Amino acid sequence: MSRFFELRRELREEFTAAGIESAGVDADILISELAGIGRGELFLRSDEEVPSDVERQIRSLAARRAQREPLQYLLGYAYFMEIRLDVSPEVLIPRPETERLVEWVVEQLPRNGTLLDLGTGSGAIALAAAYERPDINVTAVDVSADALAIAMHNAGQLGLSQRVRFVESNLFDALEKERFDLIAANLPYVTDEEFATLEPEVRCHEPRLALTAADAGFELIRRAALAAPRFLKPGGSVIFELAPAQAPRLAQLLADSGAYCRIAVLKDYTHRERFITAQRWEHGETVR
Repeated sequence: MSRFFELRRELREEFTAAGIESAGVDADILISELAGIGRGELFLRSDEEVPSDVERQIRSLAARRAQREPLQYLLGYAYFMEIRLDVSPEVLIPRPETERLVEWVVEQLPRNGTLLDLGTGSGAIALAAAYERPDINVTAVDVSADALAIAMHNAGQLGLSQRVRFVESNLFDALEKERFDLIAANLPYVTDEEFATLEPEVRCHEPRLALTAADAGFELIRRAALAAPRFLKPGGSVIFELAPAQAPRLAQLLADSGAYCRIAVLKDYTHRERFITAQRWEHGETVR
């Protein structure tokens, strides 16, 4: 049997040799999660021996991680804000930058408000918002039935099934005449050229349907932006996550549509222009 510090060193070296930039972090997470101890406690117990059954499991998953399988898929779950979500290759792994979007949603939604999450995937945005705001009601849509099954499972695990409704829909197609206080959209925005350059964890394992879009990654964002006013209450808001290079194009599209006011750019935690927010006119304007 290995001691914890020895196993950590071996995994860190193995992951580094495989080209994994977060080698040390991944080694610590894999060991601490499978051993059932916190990362801080891992250092305090570094000289203890790893239970043999736990070590076998860790080494088995470490071999797959060295082949660039995403750590979250190996564990079967990912952490997002204050919640844990089960994930599989049918859904994208929630990104830390999207937490900034949820923070904005939680701040902006009125009391007892309604939220539409476009392209929910694992349910990250919908469920994190519902968890933070027990007063709101959420509708989450996705074109993928497999993704929705995972999102609904996560809602059940979190006790949120009564407040989050899931709908299989290509953007707004299945929503008819519903209106919402806020629409959040984290839609595919990667170009085909960019996809070919992504890390193996993303390119070879995450669902391409949830990553790429036509028109230089802008097609679904454009369609959603132009259709969204019909599904917003007067004065309702939208927020789009997108590539920083797409921000000026979307801001101009929203302005040219004549349906929005208070168009603004919101930066992520690394100060990149990651989100565009806007408000539907409250009165006196025609929504096209």
